[in-house]
Amino acid sequence: MPARRAPWPDHLPDVFVGSELVAQGALTKAQLRDPRVRRLFVDVYAPRHLEPDHGLRCRGASLVVPPSARLTGRSMATVLGARLRSAGDPVEFVVPHRDRRPGPAGTTLRGAVRGPLGHGCWKGVALASPERMAFDLAAGHHEEDAVAHLDAALGLELFEKAAVGAWLLGRHEDHVVGARTAVALADGRAGSPPESRLRVRLVRAELGVTFEPQHVVTHLGRFLARVDLAIVDLKIAIEYEGAWHGLLAEQLARDRERLDRLREAGWIVVHVTAETMRDRGAAVDAVRRAIAQRRS
Repeated sequence: MPARRAPWPDHLPDVFVGSELVAQGALTKAQLRDPRVRRLFVDVYAPRHLEPDHGLRCRGASLVVPPSARLTGRSMATVLGARLRSAGDPVEFVVPHRDRRPGPAGTTLRGAVRGPLGHGCWKGVALASPERMAFDLAAGHHEEDAVAHLDAALGLELFEKAAVGAWLLGRHEDHVVGARTAVALADGRAGSPPESRLRVRLVRAELGVTFEPQHVVTHLGRFLARVDLAIVDLKIAIEYEGAWHGLLAEQLARDRERLDRLREAGWIVVHVTAETMRDRGAAVDAVRRAIAQRRS
């Protein structure tokens, strides 16, 4: 007679270490290969019916990193709502420097020379402090990306800019100087990461103007539009348009009506596309020409 299959357990944890459940007799090694479970990392699994988003990966990774590890950076910001990491992206942790070692495949462990690292928790996963999270959002990243990460988290009030600035004072770890600069440039009003990158690029061009994110344009006391960036005193609007803009006829019609209203109110509108951003100087040149036009 063929061997009887082991019964399927009535309940499985949302994330679990496979070898531990096998040792407990809750599952067999064969059942770990069953299509009803999904492997997240080596020896870490989850029931397949759960959405395999980044939050689930964070929960799974927390089972196989050092006990002192705390979720940080883009991973922490993502589980708190900022969505800076996708399902398959590496999970970011910070550990005391003494515990730093290569993490399991699919994880990144940063070493911290100073603590404390934080005391928060999300669904059983230890979290870094908001200040440490903000540092890791910026540290080691290109300045435009660092500011985009910080803008997304700041817009959700995941950290206080002044508190992070104070936290960075007197610190001398790697990347601290770059993190200070990125934090100073951060603005939680940014509407999207590409808009944040565009703002940084324009600020770094030193055009002698101030850029206000998500500025509300009014005319004769009536709302006209909310623009991505504005040079308010010169009435110049800078709009970032992703690849989807203009694909739908209805959207195109709305955009044209909006553009007409802004122009009738005396605004110059500069359009910056995803393609424009690939050329380091194209967006800056377009805004510089608008400034010259207004001042001439």
